[in-house]
Amino acid sequence: MTSSSSGRGKKSGRSWGVIAFGSIFLAVGLLVAGITAGKPFVLYLESQGWDSVPVTITRLELIPKYDEDSVTWRVEASYQYFVDGNTYYNNSVSLSSGSDNIGNYWQLLYSRLNTDKQRQQAYAYVNPDDPQRAYLDRSLRPEMMLFGGVFALVFMLAGGGVMYLGWRPSNNADDIEHARSGIASDQRGGYKILLVFGILFILISLPAVVTVADALSDGQWSALLAFLFPLVGGVILFFALRMRKRYLQIGPTPLFPDPLPGYAGGQVGGCFHLTRGEWIKPPQVRLTCTHSYSTGSGKERRTQHDVIWQSKGRAYTEPKNSGCDVHALFDVPADVPGSGSQPGYHGLIQWSLHCTGTISLPVSASYNPRVDNSRAMRSHNRQTVEFERSWSLPVEKGQRASSFQIPSEVQQAWHQQQREEARESAAAQINLATQGESLHLSSQRGRHARMALGMVLFGGIFDGAAVFLLHKASQGEAMLWLMGGVFLLAGLLITGFGLFWLGRGLQADVSAGHVRMVRRLFGVTLYQRNGTVTSPSQVQLSVGLSSTDQHGVRTEYYTLLVNADGKKIKLAEGIEGREAAEALKEQVMSVITRQLDDELV
Repeated sequence: MTSSSSGRGKKSGRSWGVIAFGSIFLAVGLLVAGITAGKPFVLYLESQGWDSVPVTITRLELIPKYDEDSVTWRVEASYQYFVDGNTYYNNSVSLSSGSDNIGNYWQLLYSRLNTDKQRQQAYAYVNPDDPQRAYLDRSLRPEMMLFGGVFALVFMLAGGGVMYLGWRPSNNADDIEHARSGIASDQRGGYKILLVFGILFILISLPAVVTVADALSDGQWSALLAFLFPLVGGVILFFALRMRKRYLQIGPTPLFPDPLPGYAGGQVGGCFHLTRGEWIKPPQVRLTCTHSYSTGSGKERRTQHDVIWQSKGRAYTEPKNSGCDVHALFDVPADVPGSGSQPGYHGLIQWSLHCTGTISLPVSASYNPRVDNSRAMRSHNRQTVEFERSWSLPVEKGQRASSFQIPSEVQQAWHQQQREEARESAAAQINLATQGESLHLSSQRGRHARMALGMVLFGGIFDGAAVFLLHKASQGEAMLWLMGGVFLLAGLLITGFGLFWLGRGLQADVSAGHVRMVRRLFGVTLYQRNGTVTSPSQVQLSVGLSSTDQHGVRTEYYTLLVNADGKKIKLAEGIEGREAAEALKEQVMSVITRQLDDELV
């Protein structure tokens, strides 16, 4: 119990650091809104009753300011005028201040003022109560107010969103009391985040889109790139709305952990209620323990997510009058850490439960708690919907078990089916053939072509960059020789490994007390090895490569080998998944055990 409580770090479930960070963005947004839109509008209202007074312009300039890839403008002027027999001097030109290139306001203003100056018909708006306050132009700039308002709105929305994330009580391992009333799935707010990002992308691009017509009239065809942001925003909105539709089709599925919290060394699980739909395929569940931490600093700062432990299983469903209860339960080893901050780990340990399956739903309906769902379920018009939900769970060190246990006969049936599926997966990956008293295994080349071609392509990018750098180095850039050489070496290594992974093949024979392996590359024999097997313990599994997808699913690729005569002789390689690797190992072990038993008899 102490490990989790010490790692909680925020008793209220709120992060004041996140709130402070969001308040900075909110303050910047308010400041920008005040400067670009609020202040000019207030001055415009204030100056409505000012007097129009003739002025003499003594200085007038249109001043450009050049940056690396753009130029901004402003108008500066000095003028004098008479009010009640007194002479006043002023240099206030417009309600807007600073330099910008939003539209052609400054160019048009300079042209008008210059014409008025030459005709000696210039006027200023003067405050009758304070004649020292005056402006040559008091017009509002809609495009500037739009640009500043959108820019400010983006910052305020971002800041407000960050503050909301920091303010709301945590819905995961840091708030056990909150979990007692049910843990909402991550999908509940996932589409909302995408909606915000999509809207932000569109809002950011609006000021630039407004100026596209003027830019195109000047021949600046690159201005069409301004439509890239609203296009991206539209795509994000499309996926967000699709996620929202899928979520509403099924409705909320709060998870009630049992036990609460879960225990590393005991059991972790929970139950949620499916109000709408019927399972077409039994739902699959996955429990994952992830170590999240940051590396580097500044621009090189990166967040890493390492999967420490993961287990897959099948959920147990109990039909109810208004749907069904879905139970998930896992036995967790004691050597994995609890959630939160833990000794020996930088960052945080996070536990998550993921459930997937296929359900049948009425075609027309989305989730509505006021609708009689039992009536809708009797509809003949139904559709198939993929179910996917995930929840963050609180886990501590301990040995407590769940109050609900899956019936033993159900577990036995599941385990038997898992073994059969594992054997089928092993047979689909590694060709097996029995030849008399021996077993032949063939790991065909090209089984992981996508991964191998990805490495070849990645290495080719490095090689291309190396050729470019070396070409520049040959033209006198001496420092690029080293960088080009490093890129070339890295590219050749990655490309070579990818080609080897693509073309490698392995054949092995296990016979009475003997194993033989032949390594081939694109069908060409490279080498072969032989060894003697005197004990089943010589047969082992080792993890080769592993990968983790965007859903946190870790896939491991195993090698089946034999320690014989001081050598590691591979029998099969690139076996995807521990279950399939264990099933293949059992088949090899059964052959070896039978042969050794025959020798003992």
